[in-house]
Amino acid sequence: MRFRITVESDDTDAPEEIVALCTDATGYYIDPPPPARHRYELRGCSPAGGLARAVAAALDNGSAPLGGLTLRALDRHGEPVEPAWDVWCLTDVRILGAGSAGARGTPVDITIEAVMGGHGAGDGYDEQPEVPEVPPLFSGFALMDRDDEDWGVCRQVALIDKEPEPDVVPLRLLGCELRGPLSAAWESGEDRFELGGVYLASLDRSGVVIDEHWTCLHVDSWVPSPAGTGRVDLTLDVSCDDFRSSAAGTVHEMWWEGPPREPHLWSALSGSERVAWSNATQNNRTARPAPGAPVRATIHLDGRHITDVQGFALALGEAVNGPGGWFGACLGTIDHALGGDWGARPPFTLVWHDHEVARACLGRTPLTYDASPSFAEILAFFAARKVDVVLA
Repeated sequence: MRFRITVESDDTDAPEEIVALCTDATGYYIDPPPPARHRYELRGCSPAGGLARAVAAALDNGSAPLGGLTLRALDRHGEPVEPAWDVWCLTDVRILGAGSAGARGTPVDITIEAVMGGHGAGDGYDEQPEVPEVPPLFSGFALMDRDDEDWGVCRQVALIDKEPEPDVVPLRLLGCELRGPLSAAWESGEDRFELGGVYLASLDRSGVVIDEHWTCLHVDSWVPSPAGTGRVDLTLDVSCDDFRSSAAGTVHEMWWEGPPREPHLWSALSGSERVAWSNATQNNRTARPAPGAPVRATIHLDGRHITDVQGFALALGEAVNGPGGWFGACLGTIDHALGGDWGARPPFTLVWHDHEVARACLGRTPLTYDASPSFAEILAFFAARKVDVVLA
């Protein structure tokens, strides 16, 4: 695989400036290690709702999954402390047990195991403290799920066992031809170099972008490359690295010879691989309609492989724009595509073949943060936008 780093030009009307073209990489197509799981004790709890049910299940079965847990500080009157966004979160929570904090009928102490942080990548909770900060004269914490359902209150949170954080695998771009500011920094002999915000792209055999991500890059080290005279191997520190996955590697290999020429090549892929395929379709300019091109009045959607929301978006993209075509990745981006020059504008008819597959498979999964729409919600979405769906 080949890779490219570009930076935005000072001239807003000028194209991005290429600062590195690289022939290979290590540590790019890897799955990140699982996050550390810590053990906490929620002391003096009066559990309610889903938390109370999970505690009861844990007492019966030894442990029980809970999902995500949000804590918000309460003042001395038991009211939430402002600002409202000042919360503390745990994910992938499992209840390990509960014991009485005192006499029978008093609040309980609940032992849990969880990953510290918010409910998704890039949600702003990466720097939260190990335990929630205690405001002056506070009375405890309100406990909630991610949808703010009341799960009761607790008096205190204690970290009782901390697992070490996993080692980070460095990203190395190899055989790089340096240009512009990156070349100048190399020539000046700097040990490190802060690139700042850049676009990091994987390229196919012809040098066409398969996938591209904005991130912040810092050159931790660089050495002459055995790939050839004048080429350099870069070891990078990456701020946002959710693009690094084996799923992306699988998809990019499938796109190495160029965009797909046949439909449904994504059908056997896993959910994470389908997401990577969707990312690639967004950069596939060969499957984009020309602005102002006429749109069809009837579109046929092949529903045989719509087993998840990613499959729905990929099948819709191919129905509108052919193999490797994009027409949104979720209802929000599909709504955007419906309002522009993406190959289909309401009103039109969507004939959904083999719709029974989606009817049986789509919808939310308990104890996860996947708010995927159900089959009925997708039909309502189209109806509100003057798209006549015919179930075939």
